[in-house]
Amino acid sequence: MQREEKRITKNGVEIYSYKNPAIHGFYISLFLRAGSMFEDHPGITHFLEHAAIRNVGAIMEGGLYPTLDKYGIDFNASTFSEMVQFYISGASENFDISSEIIARLLSPIILSPSEIKTERGRIKAEIRESDDCTSLSTFSNNIVHEGTRLANLITGTLGSVEKISGKRLEEYRRSVMTAENIFLYVTGNYSEENLEKLSSEIEKYTLDRGTKTENIAPVCEKFGKREAKVYIKNADFTMLRFSFDMDMSMMTVAESDLLYDILLGGYNSRLFMEMSEKRGLFYDISGSSERYKNIGTLVFSFEVRGGSVYEATETAISLLRRFKQTPPSEDEMMKAGYVTNAYLLYDEPRELNFTFAYDNHIMDAGYRSIEERKESYSAVTPERIRDVAEIIFRPENLTLTLKGNKKKIDVVKLEEIIKKL
Repeated sequence: MQREEKRITKNGVEIYSYKNPAIHGFYISLFLRAGSMFEDHPGITHFLEHAAIRNVGAIMEGGLYPTLDKYGIDFNASTFSEMVQFYISGASENFDISSEIIARLLSPIILSPSEIKTERGRIKAEIRESDDCTSLSTFSNNIVHEGTRLANLITGTLGSVEKISGKRLEEYRRSVMTAENIFLYVTGNYSEENLEKLSSEIEKYTLDRGTKTENIAPVCEKFGKREAKVYIKNADFTMLRFSFDMDMSMMTVAESDLLYDILLGGYNSRLFMEMSEKRGLFYDISGSSERYKNIGTLVFSFEVRGGSVYEATETAISLLRRFKQTPPSEDEMMKAGYVTNAYLLYDEPRELNFTFAYDNHIMDAGYRSIEERKESYSAVTPERIRDVAEIIFRPENLTLTLKGNKKKIDVVKLEEIIKKL
């Protein structure tokens, strides 16, 4: 049975690996425990993500992109509230050269002022071209996470990004890219010699020991003490967003996953079937489950006709109220993706990489193997899902935000509806 393995480089960096010799490619991630919820300067982690990759190109004297194209290698990164994932992947025969590339992310930033200016321009263009500043999501996050850094945009703002210099980026890189605060995760098909090569490449760089940043989110003063309030952003269409506070000390990752899937995740998900398939209130519904070790937010949103806003809210609240009263059936538990189909994850090195890195080393769920993860989901009962629903779906946890015509939406009426939860 394959299981997660661990080694530590001579300079103190942890490398985790989960091998599948039956496939033909590899996936290496370097995770940095830094993000917008830890920042003193909004957007600096996202800027560092951009600058670190450009810096690899500078070190390789313009040879990075030609090398990636020559060998068919994918090299990129994503920044989240609590972490950055740099990743590189390709055919197994190109593991060693990819190790050299991803290790260069640990190099001091040598970019010239003009290169920093160019990258700053790209990030500012990214901010301008997104709809983050005007979206219902950002409007909602500013309310749900009021007074905390979770309300900040991951990209930062045009003003905050303008103030970030190359010197400031290098100071920040040294403070967060430390031996304790990064780790690597390797999946796919590779050899022991490949892992030795990766280790030796990481060991070329001098890193401060540092400290591990814990995945503990800042908590809004109103967390768990909402007052059934409704907030509206004026618009010429109507969209609703339900955001529920989650106390992660009262539930497991598996329990929150399964509850989310029953509501939103499958073909037969309750909200979709009741509100779209049966009532035709909308065509589609979107959702997310944002989780940290201490707290989280379960969100779902949909667009409706202006005249259907009260019916849609009544229907959603009624459905959630029933969810708290009666356990789902075994057939409705949505375990197939985690139990019956557990080993499909083994065949997807990218998904396996992120899932095990995130669950084990960001959320500290502690799975050593797919079998252990499978067992944790198998053990969740319908009664426990009902209990978790009772914990989450309360008026004191709910923030309802809308985009719509402020003059035509009766806020008091909506607040009376959500108080029924």
